Amino acid sequence: MPDEVGRALEKESGKRKHIPVVAIANGRSARTTLTPAGGGRYRLQFNSTLRKAARADVGDLVGVELRLDRQSRALPVPEEISEALKSHPKARRAFAQMGPGTRRQVILYFDKAKSPAVRQKRLARLLEVLLERALLSAPRRKRRTR
Repeated sequence: MPDEVGRALEKESGKRKHIPVVAIANGRSARTTLTPAGGGRYRLQFNSTLRKAARADVGDLVGVELRLDRQSRALPVPEEISEALKSHPKARRAFAQMGPGTRRQVILYFDKAKSPAVRQKRLARLLEVLLERALLSAPRRKRRTR
């Protein structure tokens, strides 16, 4: 991607690193993220959706239109997780402190479970992990010196 395009996207999005965009090829769009490639340049991961839309193969030259993606990428928290976090304030705090990508992966993993038994098992494990995180990241008290 040309430097001037990268700078314009940085300026318009207000982000200096990963820039959320919608990439359009042959009328098909895909939400993706531009990642820094060094020297003020960015890299676009040309995923299979875009490749198939462009009817392209490895090594082909393809035109892609980029638009800033201003929609939130946050996934809604499943009801089971919300209910469980209400009764565990430390786990709720640890969940809120997770980065957006980690939170997204946790929600996607949980949502892939279809049976109630598996969902309960994953919920129990999630609470264990969150409580572990809460304990490990708890601020330590300073010792008083005499």
